[in-house]
Amino acid sequence: MGGDKMNKFKVVAAAALLSVTGAVQGSAQDYPGGPLRYVLHVEPGGATDVMGRRLAEQLQKQLGENVIVENRPGGSGARQMAQLARAKPDGLTLGSVTASHLGMFQQSGQFNIESVEWACNLVLEPYLLTVRADSGIESMQDLVAKAKASPGSLSVAGFGEASGGHIAWLMFGESAQLADGDINWVPYNSVGDAVVATLGGHNNIAISYIGLVKQHVDAGTLKVIGIMSDTRSEIMPDVPTFAEAGFDVDTRWQQFRGIIMPKGTPPEAQQALCAEVETALQTPELQKYITDSALIPGYMPTEEFTDFAKAQETATKTWLDRLGHGQ
Repeated sequence: MGGDKMNKFKVVAAAALLSVTGAVQGSAQDYPGGPLRYVLHVEPGGATDVMGRRLAEQLQKQLGENVIVENRPGGSGARQMAQLARAKPDGLTLGSVTASHLGMFQQSGQFNIESVEWACNLVLEPYLLTVRADSGIESMQDLVAKAKASPGSLSVAGFGEASGGHIAWLMFGESAQLADGDINWVPYNSVGDAVVATLGGHNNIAISYIGLVKQHVDAGTLKVIGIMSDTRSEIMPDVPTFAEAGFDVDTRWQQFRGIIMPKGTPPEAQQALCAEVETALQTPELQKYITDSALIPGYMPTEEFTDFAKAQETATKTWLDRLGHGQ
């Protein structure tokens, strides 16, 4: 190729590169360029729903675009995943994600960790065990004693099958040396539903979070008997940790709440969304919600969140296989 032709080729190539770069930058600056659709995998009223709606409200203020929240419960996230699989990967659709998705991936075989883009994480949250205040169950040791004295007479309410909460319960059961059937697991479409069912006397125990039970504890209708954390909660300082109650569990296993997007969503769109999400999480309104709900700030950008999800997936598979609940 001659010198003039080579120079012309370089100029054209450089212009093309600048054009692509400019388009990417322009798309990021103009993001989202339309209303966002936020698909939640839970019923209204649960912890994930409440967080999602508060985040959507703040994003709407920041972006000047509508953020439409849709609840698509069912199958521990499978129904929501089907919606995301059908959505265009144009950066305008996002979904809630928690540890429960990882259990669903192992159980259903229909979806897997590669079915979506892991855009960013929001917060982390420890599990806890709660009972009705008039249940007669005074402590975790008391719960275990009653279960062993009358196997099958008690039930625990939680979100879905093979969910994060279900695995946390299985971890506790192993530590407490409970046999299958000593306490029956009853799945609900949201943790909020599980708490309501326990309040109504349909179940004896619920595995939940501080944000969902605090008002009921304050009202004297629920009692928290243990929290799956290394340290006691500042909001409920009288509640012992699982370890203090004599049960050795892996406290690294905590609920996480993050955002996923349809497979193939451009990295620029993920980054633009997550930059807005990170800003939203620092607002006084969401900071207060995070503090009041005893959530742990845990923002992770795309690459970090993807690596985190893969590590959690490995832990999920290990525990489900170990406890006989694998695929």
